Amino acid sequence: MNYNRFSEIKGFRTWKVIQPIMKGWSNDQKYYIEDSTGLNYLLRTTNISEYARKQKEFEYLQLVSKLGITASEPVDFGICSDGEQKCINCSLG
Repeated sequence: MNYNRFSEIKGFRTWKVIQPIMKGWSNDQKYYIEDSTGLNYLLRTTNISEYARKQKEFEYLQLVSKLGITASEPVDFGICSDGEQKCINCSLG
């Protein structure tokens, strides 16, 4: 699988492992990411039509994280233009 479509994501060049995750309830495409320092991430991509909803979801995760509740820590959110515009949500695993 060609993962160069993620090349504009901050930190991409440090990624050593990229594995698709086929589990979960959402329609998001999910990937396990491990960088060169051993940090693990969950990368989620979805159709750009979901942008507003996913942005709110990301903001709620930021609030949950600040409260000290155990959950994935939100890292970044944005748009990736890989030929198809997708919104990106990346969290520490």
